[in-house]
Amino acid sequence: MYHCTETCNLTLMKTKAKTYAVITCDIVGSRHIDEFRRKRDQKLRHIAKLHVARKWILSEYAITAWDEFEGILSRPTNIPAVILDLRRHFYPFELWIGIGIGQVTEPYRKPVNVFAGGEAFERAREAMNHLKAKRSKPGIVTSFVTGNKTFDLIANTVYHLHDTLLQSISAKQWQTINVHMETNRQDLTAKKLRLNESTVSRNLRRGFWWQIQETREAMERVIEAYFP
Repeated sequence: MYHCTETCNLTLMKTKAKTYAVITCDIVGSRHIDEFRRKRDQKLRHIAKLHVARKWILSEYAITAWDEFEGILSRPTNIPAVILDLRRHFYPFELWIGIGIGQVTEPYRKPVNVFAGGEAFERAREAMNHLKAKRSKPGIVTSFVTGNKTFDLIANTVYHLHDTLLQSISAKQWQTINVHMETNRQDLTAKKLRLNESTVSRNLRRGFWWQIQETREAMERVIEAYFP
């Protein structure tokens, strides 16, 4: 009869270790925002409760510095939805978003910035450092480091193009997108905003809504393929 050695057991444990995604966010230009602490906390409390309720994150986001916060996602496939939600809820603030994928120690202990750690956190920090090093390149506000070079190439290329589109979305277009995400129907969106449907359609088109939606859905499938 075959008996697994200690080395074999350790290998099996590593194989079965769950893969997490960690997201680190930096609010760009925070020193120039009036009443920054109040505005930051107001937005972060709202979106943290929303993401916990949807089970997108394991616990509420933790503030790690004046203008930074981080969290652990319950599944890597939640990344595209979380990125979009953070961007639309924090608007008009601009966010640098670094994502790391890998193992996490103590993922369920709170606050995450005190107890949790591991390669996913290290990779998220590396991704953030890449963004700060590229601050001279406008439009690049999302970065992935996952340990898989092919995936990183795909994800970073897609999101760099996606981020460029987001730079030109106006406040009115974001408002239309936000309401449309709640109603999922242009006629109901028009009614809620007291606009005609043609204006709603134009705002969605000029706000690149369908490209945003396609990016989210496509990246969810790509992430599922690489990190099932």
